[in-house]
Amino acid sequence: MSDKKNLIFFVLFSMILLFGYSWLTKKNMPPPELNSPVMNPVIPGPAEVQPETNSVLPVPNQQQAKPAGAKSVPPQIDVEPIDRHARFIAGNDFLELTWRQYDGALIQATWKQYDTDFFPKEIREADGKLASAEFLGIGGAINTVFTGTPEVTEEADGKAITFSSQNGDRLTYYLPDDGFILDVNWHSSAKQSLYLIHSTNDIPQVVDSATGRTYPASPFKGLENGRVFTIEDKKIHAVKWDNILTDPWFKFLGRKRKELPPVASRLGLDAGIQTSKGQTAHYFTAIWDSSQMPQRDTAWYPGYHAAPDADGNAVARLYLGPKQAEHLAAFHPAGQPEKGKAFLQVMDFGFFGLIAKFLFIVLRYIQKFIPNWGWAITVFSLLVRLSLWSLNTKTTMGMLRQKDLEPYQKKIQAKYQKFGNDMAKKQEMQRELMAFYKKNGHNPMGSCLPILIQMPVFMALWSMLQNVFELRHAPWIFWIKDLSSSDPYFILPALMVGTMLIQQAITPPMGDPQQRKMMMVLMPVMMGFFFAYTPSGLTLYYLMFNIVGMGQTWWLMRNYKPQPVVL
Repeated sequence: MSDKKNLIFFVLFSMILLFGYSWLTKKNMPPPELNSPVMNPVIPGPAEVQPETNSVLPVPNQQQAKPAGAKSVPPQIDVEPIDRHARFIAGNDFLELTWRQYDGALIQATWKQYDTDFFPKEIREADGKLASAEFLGIGGAINTVFTGTPEVTEEADGKAITFSSQNGDRLTYYLPDDGFILDVNWHSSAKQSLYLIHSTNDIPQVVDSATGRTYPASPFKGLENGRVFTIEDKKIHAVKWDNILTDPWFKFLGRKRKELPPVASRLGLDAGIQTSKGQTAHYFTAIWDSSQMPQRDTAWYPGYHAAPDADGNAVARLYLGPKQAEHLAAFHPAGQPEKGKAFLQVMDFGFFGLIAKFLFIVLRYIQKFIPNWGWAITVFSLLVRLSLWSLNTKTTMGMLRQKDLEPYQKKIQAKYQKFGNDMAKKQEMQRELMAFYKKNGHNPMGSCLPILIQMPVFMALWSMLQNVFELRHAPWIFWIKDLSSSDPYFILPALMVGTMLIQQAITPPMGDPQQRKMMMVLMPVMMGFFFAYTPSGLTLYYLMFNIVGMGQTWWLMRNYKPQPVVL
């Protein structure tokens, strides 16, 4: 009994330690030093002036620090002031895009249908203090300053937005009337590079009210758990921003800051921040397909850039859309649809990806006949439970048989109690118990197999529901308006806890009564806390799974006939 209690306490302590580690890491990790590369922006103001207090800055007359691979240019002469806060907005039937005018970087994309932003916004606290900086941006020219408002040219099936500099540099985004794919063309007479994912910029400062320390406000607020990735034909290399940008507090555990994924012509990052009660999901993505092989930057906020060819030109395509198979597959080079399969790897289904993809194929097939995703999940859970019927029957029958054998098992164990911790006698007792089980055709570990088989299915489904775009904002009935978010009133988790309590109450009682009583309450309560903030679609699945399990257990117990015990 004491050993089993210790096991329970160990599990609880491990969970507390895990959550504590995560909290302490985020709270105590040191911010970047003020003399780090990120503090040398492309368009800096005077050293003694904070960037966020100046809306207009002059063109620098000194050579600025550039990412590796960027070409050197002669010092420029001061010309007209630059409005670093000037923005330009354009859109099509699906997207509204916002650019920063002075460097042509795309800093926001909003899907009009769902009013969803792809990238973080500037966030200020109640007293006006900056808490999160504006997203650094994707695209944009390195060491080039565009002047004036970009030129908009109407073209066939879309429009071209062109940023121009006084040196003849041009950055053009071709935005179609519909869809999520932009063509990007860059020409630089000085052979300057084109940013794909930004590494340095004007990072506003924020003061930690608790410590008084000054550090750059995070331009990745909301993307910390998102990934930056590069895509090969049959493999994706992905790293979370949090693992790249932070210096782990627990260095002695061996955790190190990770580097950007290796370069590839196709690269991007997770986007579309959705947070509900601590649950963060990224249902959108930004992907570059560059004609030139990109290079990695090495500044504090790392990123990628593409150097132009010998004529000063660089060409790329940019996808700004959902992680949805048909749209991702359409992001292929003209006339090469087979290459669209590589982009499907962006749909992250977690460790049990193959199982999750198969489950989604089945779920999507059901949804064709039952348009409501909630009812489709209900039918899906019934099918999964029926497919595991024989295994669950074996589990229940094994528990019932174990109940028949338990009195004889206790007699064998009592016979060896007088030997205490004598290992030789303990091994002898185990041999006698196994021989007893074998005579009666019972495998005490057999009931664990169905549970082990169900766990990958459960974890794969959990991952799928948090990453499949089709389930985003998908309603079920009444108060469930979004199956990808948690139940706002905790009704489904409460019902699920109730089914677990009933299931344990009707399950054949075995083992120590005190331990059984403890687990009967402890396990449902722990699962209730767990499901309180998981997607309601997953809670619905588990609820229906439990309801069918209750019926199966009741039926088997009602029709069970004890078998004679062989001694």
